Amino acid sequence: ITLKDVSQALAANNVNAGGNFIVRGGEEVIIRGIGLIEGIEDIRNIVLKEQNGVPVKVGQVAEVRIGPAFRRGSASMDGKGEAVTGMVLTRKGVNTKAVVELVKERIKEIRKELPEGVTLKPYYDQTELVEKTIETVKEILFFSGGLVIVVLFAALLHIPSALIVSVIIPLALLFSFILMKFTGLSANLMTLGAVDFGVIVDAGVVMVENIFRHLSEASERDEPPSAEDRLQIISNAAKEVGKPIVFAIAIIIAVYLPLFTLEGVEGKMFHPLALTFIYALVGALICSL
Repeated sequence: ITLKDVSQALAANNVNAGGNFIVRGGEEVIIRGIGLIEGIEDIRNIVLKEQNGVPVKVGQVAEVRIGPAFRRGSASMDGKGEAVTGMVLTRKGVNTKAVVELVKERIKEIRKELPEGVTLKPYYDQTELVEKTIETVKEILFFSGGLVIVVLFAALLHIPSALIVSVIIPLALLFSFILMKFTGLSANLMTLGAVDFGVIVDAGVVMVENIFRHLSEASERDEPPSAEDRLQIISNAAKEVGKPIVFAIAIIIAVYLPLFTLEGVEGKMFHPLALTFIYALVGALICSL
């Protein structure tokens, strides 16, 4: 008896076969034959062949028992040996950082009950990526704000004007985060990375520079302008560049509109990016005007 004989006998004695259907009145009764093997004993009693009128069964030529499943892969830790891996998934809309902190607390409890020689070590922590992203945004916020102040002060030699423009950055971010909250967007690498601080301050720079220029020209006259005149000058200067600023921001937003035509995985990736950037631009426009 060969292994092929055993394999064919096992397959032949546990076949599911279709038998078409029988029409009974207004119904169709489906007929099918189901394999009769229900347990280990049924496998042992399968007849492989007949020898001198005596059936030879599987149980007479082989040991039938439940064994381990076939190995389909393996995992190693730092290339130093095999390991068992596991994954914790968060539900949609849940705070990832809070969930990971709870998992870490649970891991501390589990470690106390592990047998000797067995360790439990996290190999991928998503909160590290989130924290690095937040730190990057903070660094960019302070750096860009400081750079704007330095550049404007160097160009205008007027600290208040530089400070006014730099305030637009956190206000635009706040406006963007509020809209993200209402529209269900999470603060992740794609959304936070979409914020371009250089573009955000453009409208404010144009507005403040134009107002500062008009005030400087008015101050050089023989009679300094009164408080009422200064307000009128500021209003006129703002109106002068107001429409161009709105059109400029609208053109930038229009560049991102084609991203909303993307579908599938690409759409899920780039829709939040485009929305976050548009929110920040709208917030910067409102603050500038």
